Amino acid sequence: MPEPLHQAMGFYGLVRSFRFEADVRDCEVYGHFPKELRGSYFRVGPDRAYPTLEGDTSINGDGMMSVFRFEDGGVDYRCRYVETERLRHERQARRRLYGKYRNEYTDDEQTTGTDRDNTANTHAFSHHGRLFALREDSFPTEIDPKTLQTLGTWNCGNRLKSKTMTAHPKVDPDTGEWWSCGVFAHKRYEGETTLQVIDRNGKLILEEEFMSPYPGISHDFAITKEHVIFPIMPLTVDMRRVKQGGDFYAYDPDLAPVYGIMPRGGSVSQIRWFKVPGALMAHVMNAYSEGHIVHLDAPIASGNSFRMFRDVSGHETDPAMGIPTISRLTFDLKSGEVSIKPFPGSIGEMPRCDERFTAKRYRYGFHKAREAIVRVDWQSGDRTVCALPHAPWGAQEPVFVPRAPDAPEGEGFVVCLVNIESENRAELLVLDAMKMDKGPVATVRLPFNQPGAFHGCFVSN
Repeated sequence: MPEPLHQAMGFYGLVRSFRFEADVRDCEVYGHFPKELRGSYFRVGPDRAYPTLEGDTSINGDGMMSVFRFEDGGVDYRCRYVETERLRHERQARRRLYGKYRNEYTDDEQTTGTDRDNTANTHAFSHHGRLFALREDSFPTEIDPKTLQTLGTWNCGNRLKSKTMTAHPKVDPDTGEWWSCGVFAHKRYEGETTLQVIDRNGKLILEEEFMSPYPGISHDFAITKEHVIFPIMPLTVDMRRVKQGGDFYAYDPDLAPVYGIMPRGGSVSQIRWFKVPGALMAHVMNAYSEGHIVHLDAPIASGNSFRMFRDVSGHETDPAMGIPTISRLTFDLKSGEVSIKPFPGSIGEMPRCDERFTAKRYRYGFHKAREAIVRVDWQSGDRTVCALPHAPWGAQEPVFVPRAPDAPEGEGFVVCLVNIESENRAELLVLDAMKMDKGPVATVRLPFNQPGAFHGCFVSN
């Protein structure tokens, strides 16, 4: 995730290393803590247990899983490293062994044959009663939700043919199915991709393979009730560059983003590819279909928003071109036309929605902006902003929690961790999702700061 963009927009939280595991029982809580908020808020992000190569990106850090547990008006906190094979090797050696992000040719020679890429650092995800730390180039790593002990990798009972699963799965709220894709599924890095579907009990029910138009980054994808959407972005892999010690990805300005759309009940052989210049995205807010019209909502930038990667000529890209605005891409499957409609004023990233409405027509989305947390109303066009009290506060990803399972859309709370760098500590804000401009209803204070976590989930009791 882009460090220069983090610095410019405050999108990703603190990037320096944390480097310790901690427990805090009965955290300081200020304000009126909602009695309806009972459960566990899990987060995972990269934290370098050992220094990485100079100039390498923070997304190459080791996975740090953390949890805030809410019960009976009290809040407890815990964090633990995800004990991947990579981390175990480095702890045994007491030094860094692995080199640049996804580049085995920069590793210490004693690492040959080990699982060097699975840092389990991108998404804390819960499904069929299990908790996982996800990383898009690897299998999920299962975590004990009570202790945060690492239980090992999980691959659908050894049924998956793919070696990868996305860090951004989608769960259909009606069927409970876990929809996923495996980008660079066999690690040939030619564009080989799989569509994967897992039922509500964790059984693999579908795996189909296709080739993307070029070997580009595909960090997130989307489903609607009727369609599946595969975004492929023009940051490409060239193994000649990698073998020479270069970056895994490089931005190719001569390529346009492409979006593949297939019928959800069909086959990958039915994917239609749409070229959409100036529509580069990293994360999805939500998507839904209206007959032959497919809507995809996401932060859209005109240029390279993965700013830690240079272009194919080795040059840094224009930071201004990589700043995204929450936008709606609309695909007309009859005419082949595509339109882009920005949400006015909503510059930001790390979008989420009320996930009971995943894949459906919905109204509210949430995202972070520079020193603010924002709700967008797609029906009215209104933005509601929770401004953080004073700079330099950096909001991380906001996660929505419904007030009750059957509450109307958007009725509930937004939880969001913020970094208070001037005081070297962090706070978890609890906001009323319908009154975000009133500020937090409760604040959970930690006596230390937190590294940037990318994505998380709330599991209700």
